[in-house]
Amino acid sequence: MPKKIDAVERLLNLVIALLGSRRGRSRKFIRDHVNGYAAAAPTAAEEARLEVAFERMFERDKDTLRQVGIPIKTTTSFDDDDHEQTLYRIDPADYGVPEVRLDEPAMMMLAVAANMWSGAAFSEAAQSALRKVATRAGLGWYDDDTTVQSRIRTLEPAFEPLWTALREGHAVTFDYRGAGTAENSVRTVQPWGLGSKYGQWYLAGLDVDRGAARNFRLSRICSEVQIDGSGHFERPEGFSIAQVLQGLGSGQAETALVEVPVGGAHFLRSREGAAVAGAGTRTGTELLSVSYREPELMADDLASLGAQAVVREPGTLRRAVLARLQAAAGAAGAVGAADADPAGRGGTPLPVPSPDGPGPEGLGAALRRGPGKRTDSRERLLRLLSMAPFLVANPGIPESELAEEFHLAPDQLARDLETLSVTGLPGYLHGDLMDVFTERGQVFIRDAETLSAPLRLTQEEACALLVGLDALTAVSGSAEARSLRTALDAVKRAAGPDAWLADAVALALVDGPALETIAALQAMIHDRTAAHITYLVRSRDELSERTIEPRRIFSIDSTWYVRAWCRSARELRSFRVDHIRSLDPAGPQEHEAGGNASVPPSAYTPGAGDTEISLLADAGTARRLAPAYDGVLHEPGAGQAGLLGLRILVGETSTVPPLMARLAGRARVLAPHSVRRHVSAWLAAAIAAYEPDHAVGESAPRTPNVNR
Repeated sequence: MPKKIDAVERLLNLVIALLGSRRGRSRKFIRDHVNGYAAAAPTAAEEARLEVAFERMFERDKDTLRQVGIPIKTTTSFDDDDHEQTLYRIDPADYGVPEVRLDEPAMMMLAVAANMWSGAAFSEAAQSALRKVATRAGLGWYDDDTTVQSRIRTLEPAFEPLWTALREGHAVTFDYRGAGTAENSVRTVQPWGLGSKYGQWYLAGLDVDRGAARNFRLSRICSEVQIDGSGHFERPEGFSIAQVLQGLGSGQAETALVEVPVGGAHFLRSREGAAVAGAGTRTGTELLSVSYREPELMADDLASLGAQAVVREPGTLRRAVLARLQAAAGAAGAVGAADADPAGRGGTPLPVPSPDGPGPEGLGAALRRGPGKRTDSRERLLRLLSMAPFLVANPGIPESELAEEFHLAPDQLARDLETLSVTGLPGYLHGDLMDVFTERGQVFIRDAETLSAPLRLTQEEACALLVGLDALTAVSGSAEARSLRTALDAVKRAAGPDAWLADAVALALVDGPALETIAALQAMIHDRTAAHITYLVRSRDELSERTIEPRRIFSIDSTWYVRAWCRSARELRSFRVDHIRSLDPAGPQEHEAGGNASVPPSAYTPGAGDTEISLLADAGTARRLAPAYDGVLHEPGAGQAGLLGLRILVGETSTVPPLMARLAGRARVLAPHSVRRHVSAWLAAAIAAYEPDHAVGESAPRTPNVNR
C-alpha cells in the first residue's frame, strides 16, 4: 500500500501539474497521475466510493488554490471517444509576478517600504512581497540601509477584521464610543479606507444607519468587529483615504488660554503660534495663547502636563482635561477623585482592586507575545511556493539564512525541504521531481523550472508595498525620489487589479514643521556634519544644549527620531525630532560611525538604571502599551476580567504620572509603591490646580467635595 501523502504535498503536486500543461488536465488525468489522489479501486463498489471522495477532495483543493490567489482556468474538450470533458490549467502568465525591472537604489527603497511594517499586521506579507519582487527582478536580497526609516504598528484589535471587510467589500458592525461621550453606540459601516495619522488608525466609510460618510478612530471601537459576509457593496469611485487624512486636523482652529509657570511649559511654548497673552492668576504664572485643531488630542497633551498647565478657556477644553485627570485619579485611588466623571474622555476608569492575585503585585504568568504562528495547509503551501523560486534565485544559500528568511525552526525547514524534494511533474521520475539537496550547510535546488516564478502578489502583499512606498514620498530626499517613483510604478504593475488598495490604505507620516528638521538632519548625515541642538527634555521641562552626530532618522508611527552619537553622554541616543528647538551645524563629525544605529524595536531604549513599573490596564490599552515600552504582558489576578497586567521599564519615574493622565483611568500603577504614591500626589495636585478660586468666569466646572 502506498504511503499516505499529506494535503500540502498533494496541493503542491496539483499546482505543478496544472502549471506544466499547455492544454490542461482532465479530472481523470488528475486522479490517475497526480500524487496524493487515490488510485482506481479493484472493485466497482469500492471505485464508486473512491470516486465520490475524489470529487469532494478535488473541489476542496480547487477552492484552496483560489483562496491563496492561484487562478484556475477551465476549458471544454473531447477525449478520444468524443466524450465531453473539462480541462483545468494554471496559466503561468496569470500565476506569477510579472517581470520587474529595478535598479539597486529602487530595490533599496522597496526594502525600506517593506520593513516599515515590521511587527505590524502586514509584516509577513510585506517581507513576502519584497522577496517575490527581488526574486523576479533578479537582484537578490536587500537590507533596509537608508538613512531614513519608519515603523508602523497596527495594535488595534479591530484593524485586521476591518482590513478583511474592506478588501472583500463587506459591511461591519461594532460598538463605538464617540469623543466626549460615556456610552457606546452600535454602528454599521461600509468600510471605504483605513489610514494612520497622529499615531492613530482611522476607518472611513458609510455609516449605514446615519446615511452619511463618517470617520471612526479604531481605538474607540470597544467590541469585536462583526463582518456581514452575506452582502457586498461597492466603494465610491475615486475615493482616496489620503484625502480623508489630509482633512483630519484641518478644521477651524481654536484658541486656548492656558496658565503656565513663567519660563516653563516649554512643550506648549514651542507650538506654532503660541504667545504670552498676559499675567496669570497665581504668583509666578502667565497666560499662554495656544491654537489647536484637534480638541481630543489637545486635551490629552494638556492633561499630561498636570498642574503645570491649567486651562482657563474654553470651558469645554477645561472640562475635558479635568475629566481625564479625575478619571486617572479615580483609578489610582488618589485623594480628590471621589466624584470622578470620565465623560469628557469617553471612557470608564478601572476598578481599584487590591493586588491579591497570583504572583508579585497581583500579576500572574507572562503572556505569549501575540498569537502563535498559523500552521494550516494554505500557509505552508504558500511558503513552499515562495521557497522554491527563492532557492532558484539564491543557489547555495546557507541553511541558517534560509531558516531565518522564512522564520523556521531547523526541524520545520527540514520538513519543507523534504516535501519540495518529493514533488514535481506527473510521472515523478528522475527529472520530473524537484531535486533539493544540501552540501556543506548550503541548500541547492534543480529541476524546479515550473515553480521558478514566484506566485503573484496577494492583496496584503500589494497593499503593504504600495502604501509604504507612497508614504515614503513625503520624506524622501531628491536623491531617493526617482528610485521611489520607479519602485512604486513597478509594484503597481505587479499588483495589477489590486493596485486600487493604494487608495484604500494610507499613512500620514510627517507634517510640515518636522519635514524641515528631517531634511536638515538628512543633509548632516550625508555630509557627516555634527549638530548643535537645543533639546527639550520634556520629563523635566528643561531645555538642554547638546552636540550630536546624526546617524539615522526613523519614525515609530507618526513620531520621528534621530539616532545620533551624543558627545556629552558619549553613547548613541535617540532624540525626538519635535523636541529639537534649534539645529545648527557644529563642524565635522568626530566619532567613527558604527555601533547600533539601526531602528530600535520601540521608542524606548532600556538602560542599566531603569525602574520596573507594574501596571494594571484594560486589555486594549495594555496591548498598545506593551510594544511601545517593550513591556511584558501578564495575566491579572482573580476577579479582574477584561484587564491585563503589564511590566515596563522607565528611565525616569517622572514620566509615569503624565502617562497615567493621558490614559485617563484606563491604567493604574501597582508597583513600586513609591511610584504609586507619586502618581496619586501628582494627580491630586493637578486636580487642585483647577479649584474654583483659580477659575475664570464660567469655564470652571464644579470640583468634587473630597471630604463629604
